Amino acid sequence: MSGTAIVGVVLDCNVLLQAAAREGSAAAACFKLAETGHIRLYVSKATLREVEDVMNRPEVRARFRTLTDERVGAFLAGVRQVGNLVRRVPKTFTYPRDVNDEPYIHLADAAKADYLISRDKDLLHLMTGHSRECKEFRQKFRPLKIVEPQAFLKIFLQNKNSRASPVK
Repeated sequence: MSGTAIVGVVLDCNVLLQAAAREGSAAAACFKLAETGHIRLYVSKATLREVEDVMNRPEVRARFRTLTDERVGAFLAGVRQVGNLVRRVPKTFTYPRDVNDEPYIHLADAAKADYLISRDKDLLHLMTGHSRECKEFRQKFRPLKIVEPQAFLKIFLQNKNSRASPVK
């Protein structure tokens, strides 16, 4: 990927949870792209705290039996090692539909990320909705795109293949 800018991404809490719990998932493939340096993963103290909290909840551990203490510890260490910590993350958008999603939007904005990868319907709605908040989001944060893991992998592959193609 020499000569091309590396795509910057924010993975939301549930995508990171799925990446840790399901090795063969699209979420895990997205995280693997960050581990191998194909994309730049951005994290903040707030998002790291949420991910750690969620992965250590008894009900989450009961649902995802693969999440042992060792696996969660190793995964979180990997996220901290691979992730680019953004220290200053100002609040730049209010989203009454789901205020818990705001830290990911703020992080994506502060990092100038290209993609916020999520399966969260409230976040995905920002890209297609017709409400004032959705329109304001798209206008204010262009060119940021919010996409599901599978859609991101497809976009990444298409872009990689188009860069590899000879110029005519």
